[in-house]
Amino acid sequence: MTNKAYLTQKLPPGDPQTWVLKGEESVIGRHPSAEVALPLLAISRQHAKITCTPQGYFIEDLGSRNGTFLNGQPLGDNPQPLNSGDTIVLGGEATLIFEDPYETINGKMLGRMEGIWIDPRTDAVWLDGKQVEPPLSPSQHALLSALYREEGKALSFERIIAYVWPGIDPAGVSKDSVNGLIKRLRARLRETQPDKEYIEALRGYGFRLVQRG
Repeated sequence: MTNKAYLTQKLPPGDPQTWVLKGEESVIGRHPSAEVALPLLAISRQHAKITCTPQGYFIEDLGSRNGTFLNGQPLGDNPQPLNSGDTIVLGGEATLIFEDPYETINGKMLGRMEGIWIDPRTDAVWLDGKQVEPPLSPSQHALLSALYREEGKALSFERIIAYVWPGIDPAGVSKDSVNGLIKRLRARLRETQPDKEYIEALRGYGFRLVQRG
């Protein structure tokens, strides 16, 4: 059909309806302006959003009234990676299948032989084709995943806290705690790749991930 990812919805009887995900962001919702418009009462006006990033496609719920489920599991507060064949259920009423022909053609190895790559199926972390072993701690992995999803973009201390310590008042987590976690993560990454530094500090603001040689 296309080298772009797309969503299909089976509408018996007849052929499935298809939406090609053309832009960097595709909103799914009841409102006619949504890229994937589903005129169903159980669907919120802006229900969920799919984002295309250098690391693949991610889906997140937009505070919908009736929730979004990915392969039977409810979406939490953070975006989740999409893989070809995944099932998305919105509001308990609409079922969509995500398909990514580019993933099928190029395989899951694409992009992992240089720089940081996080396998969306296993959450394993790779550096220049070498797997980070032993695995990162949960907090280190949450931090790296947040930076990875926003590659090249600055993450403030507040956003980092929201990713790593969800549900906790950001005022209760000090910048020293964030800086300490950054230091420990950098040390773990250097164990696998001592010649590169991927996490850049932005004085007075936060940090960003830079995939560079």
